[in-house]
Order: sequence, then C-alpha cells, then structure tokens
Amino acid sequence: MVRFRTFPGVKVIATMTLLVAVAAVAACGSDDSSVVAGGGGDPDNPKVIRIVETDLIFTEDDVRALGWKPQRDLLIDYPGTTVAKWGFLNTKEVAVLIYATAEEAKTLGVEAANVQTFRRPGDGHAPDEGIDRISCRQAAGQSAVKAITGAPSKASTASYLNPDPADSDRVEGQRYCPNRYPTYNDYTVIGNLVMMCEGDGRNLVEPSTNCKELEKWLTE
Repeated sequence: MVRFRTFPGVKVIATMTLLVAVAAVAACGSDDSSVVAGGGGDPDNPKVIRIVETDLIFTEDDVRALGWKPQRDLLIDYPGTTVAKWGFLNTKEVAVLIYATAEEAKTLGVEAANVQTFRRPGDGHAPDEGIDRISCRQAAGQSAVKAITGAPSKASTASYLNPDPADSDRVEGQRYCPNRYPTYNDYTVIGNLVMMCEGDGRNLVEPSTNCKELEKWLTE
C-alpha cells in the first residue's frame, strides 16, 4: 500500500452511497456506455466520470505502455493502492491509482477520485484541505506557473502547486496564487485502475481525451 502525508479533518462521502448516486446520473444521449456522470452534479463545474467493467487487472507497466510518463508519487494517503503517482500523458497531467482488485478501485478509488476532483460550489476552487494536486490559473485561465521544488526539468512548464497550506500560495514568478483549482477534472475507473485527468484545454473544466480514450487504449 502506498502511504504518504495525510490531511486531518478531510471529510468524504461514504463510497457505496456515492456509487449509487453516481450510477443514477447516467449521461443521456452519450455513445460512451462507460459514462456514469456527464456533469458531476455541478453544472458550473462539470466533469465526466466513467466506470468500465472488466475482469482485466492492470499494472503500472500497462499504463506506461500508453505513453504515460510518471513523475512523482502523490502526497496524500491513498489506502489500498499499490501505485499512486502523477505524470504526463499526451502533454497533459494525469494521476494513476492502482489497486489489487476492481472492487477496491470502484470503492476506495472512486472515493479518492471524487475528493481529488472536487471543486467548491460558487468559485470552483480547490478545497482548503485534502487536495493532492493544485493548478494556479488566472481568472480567464491564461497563465500557469510551476512551483514544485526539485521537480524533473521535463515538467518545468507545468502549472502545479505544492498543496501544503504553508506553501500553497507560493508560485514561481508570482507573489501568490489567487486562483487555486484542482488539477484533475475527469476520472475513469477501469478494472483495478483509476485515472484522474487534467482537461484538454487551458480552461480547467475542459473534458479530457486521456480519460475518454483510456478504455480503448488499454483493451484494443
């Protein structure tokens, strides 16, 4: 199990209740049968949630084979995971959580993904606690800067902040970060794997091709 720093006081919805609620919000008119929520319940901050039923068990090597380039371990404690890392796929950031079983991915993994893609009602910002990866963008989504000490040089143009409250407002080239958004918007659960994805465009609520195409890439 991958274990890292925890954030006290974080409250999450009971997973099974969440799954029932999510399954009830089927995406009408979509030709993607894996979509179980095409809006995430918040029209101001939409996200697409996919759960793909399969007996296949995936490894980190399977995701690497798609072109995913892991960078670092995620910081927060993700119970049950054998892999909990963030990296890049097709120039966009994605985080990968791998569990021993599909059942754990659909329970523990869904719970984790909902926390990491949660946006506060109203302003769409990241919550004050419990978020692992945060992007700093100006109001119109026009700029982004990196603020992870010692990160690999190949990721130097990324736009992510240290989620530690003591450092969360520090941004290279700026005095502080006024707009702290969750990096990940959509997520896909397939077998024992959970992938959380950054949106395609500069608008952080753009849908993600990486999450949309994951099933095809892993099973074709």
